[in-house]
Amino acid sequence: MIACCSIKAMSQKETKKFSVGLGIEAGLPTGPASDLYSFAVGLTIRFSYHVGPGFVTLTSGGIGYDPKTVVGQKKKIGLQIPVRAGYKYIVHHFFVMGEVGYSEFKSYYGQNGGLVSANAGSFIAAPSVGIQFNAFEAGLRYGIDFRSGGGGLFGIRVGFNF
Repeated sequence: MIACCSIKAMSQKETKKFSVGLGIEAGLPTGPASDLYSFAVGLTIRFSYHVGPGFVTLTSGGIGYDPKTVVGQKKKIGLQIPVRAGYKYIVHHFFVMGEVGYSEFKSYYGQNGGLVSANAGSFIAAPSVGIQFNAFEAGLRYGIDFRSGGGGLFGIRVGFNF
């Protein structure tokens, strides 16, 4: 019991030098991606290291895209695996964050009774704003995809930092 209380107290200490956070992300695709996908949801892990007045971050995970029914096209389920590095600045429980990185996007669809996949990769950026209270954080972000005709993802992330 003492160990559980100690872990909880340490996880909620905002002045901690290093932390790991798990988050649920959800959002709506924008641009050309919104023609093929209705929404996206996934899990991410964020590593944060206290540097200066904020935190250097490294975020990765998996985000699944739910396909729309498009006349004349097969449904394509999408999976995005982003790796982003950035900086998070917190002022009185509010934060602003900017991240850049690379994302691998894989789409899966059925063809001739089998499963076919296609890959595409691109550079990404993700400006964010949000709130953080101890170990809890919630933020809005716009993920920008720089590939030709890419679009983006307007979403939310709700997370807990350990």
